[in-house]
Amino acid sequence: MGNEVEDYIYELEKLIALADQEKDKYLFIDPAYEIIDEIEELGNAFNFVEPIFLLVERSPDIDFGGPGPLGSFLEKFYHNGYEDILVKSLQRKPKEYTIYLLERLCNDESNPKRKEYCTLLDSLK
Repeated sequence: MGNEVEDYIYELEKLIALADQEKDKYLFIDPAYEIIDEIEELGNAFNFVEPIFLLVERSPDIDFGGPGPLGSFLEKFYHNGYEDILVKSLQRKPKEYTIYLLERLCNDESNPKRKEYCTLLDSLK
């Protein structure tokens, strides 16, 4: 199972490198949707949440989309552990994209941890 996660992350990593090299976000975004669709069909999709954050942390600051394939996938786990993994990622290595995802959490006025998220956001700006 671990190899499966690594294989998909490697494919996403190659797309990120290509998009960065060519300065064309769609070289990542368009094919990444297909990869994410495959991941969602596996039945163990939550196992990809932290590896995707780690991927973003070590990647160049490309335009991943708003929220794009990664954010759309990650946010499916909102209220199911996604937020805690996002916060840990931001504590390790805040990136433009993960800060953007945090801003989206701050926009949810019904979230009981909204104030905590907004305080973290303020500290990162």
